[in-house]
Amino acid sequence: MIIKLREYMRKLVGYLIYCLAVPAVQAATENKSTLKESPKSILKIEDFLPERKSWSFGAGVNILNNSNEGSQPGYYINQISPGQYIIDRTNLAYKKETNGLSGYLSGMYGLTSQLSLSATLNGQWVNTKYSTENNTSSNKSEYKFNGIGFGASYQLYRLSDFTVLFGGVNAKDGTVNSYVLGTSLNWIYDPLVLNFSLGYLDGISREKFSNDYTAYTTSGKVIFAVNPEINLSWGFSKDFINANNYYLNKKEWTSTTSVLAGMSVNLMEDLAGNINLKGGVGNNKSSVISLGLSYKL
Repeated sequence: MIIKLREYMRKLVGYLIYCLAVPAVQAATENKSTLKESPKSILKIEDFLPERKSWSFGAGVNILNNSNEGSQPGYYINQISPGQYIIDRTNLAYKKETNGLSGYLSGMYGLTSQLSLSATLNGQWVNTKYSTENNTSSNKSEYKFNGIGFGASYQLYRLSDFTVLFGGVNAKDGTVNSYVLGTSLNWIYDPLVLNFSLGYLDGISREKFSNDYTAYTTSGKVIFAVNPEINLSWGFSKDFINANNYYLNKKEWTSTTSVLAGMSVNLMEDLAGNINLKGGVGNNKSSVISLGLSYKL
């Protein structure tokens, strides 16, 4: 009798331990999964990167305007997603106004859950009006294909709550004419996300107005999740550019400061739209309006 009672108690204790242990393990697994997926779910509107063995596509336009006096090269550096920049350039002549429209089409493939590969096509139309001191004027329009960009993005959760490391090259006329390296870091304080991006760009253009061009571009943004479907963002960017001055025939550093504002909206499942504004402050008299769509398969 005593032996049977001991066996019964042993089975009962084992059953209780099982009942307590299984939910605990399941809860721990779910919490771990939730922690891992939390940054992606909170950043689902801003996250352009595809899942493993899936695709995402993006398309958009940038509306450009710049007015200035002088003879300095002018550059527009616009980040459309981690690892993907649209570079528009012109030469700022005396009493010069530049209006333009650039467009891009990109595709990204998730090689793994962390590593994505991308390709981007982009081109632009630029209209330049300027007048000189002797009252002569000129009006010129130009269409050009800026090349094909190939890049890679790697996401991790160590340096910040959600970090993307990226790099890429741009090819035009059969040769590589530029490359980019950088990172995008995000710290999450639901419903706020603090974003900081840093990029290094080299050889963006080998044209006569911007030979041996290199740049460091930085930006900081605060993203506010109004609801699960709408994000608002605002911040600033600072670009440091080292290029040959076409008129002085020597390299010199210039810098531009801009304010940023934007909105991203989930238009439907797996389709997001975004509007971003970039306006110069101080002596930077340039502005960019960016409209884009991203779709995940």
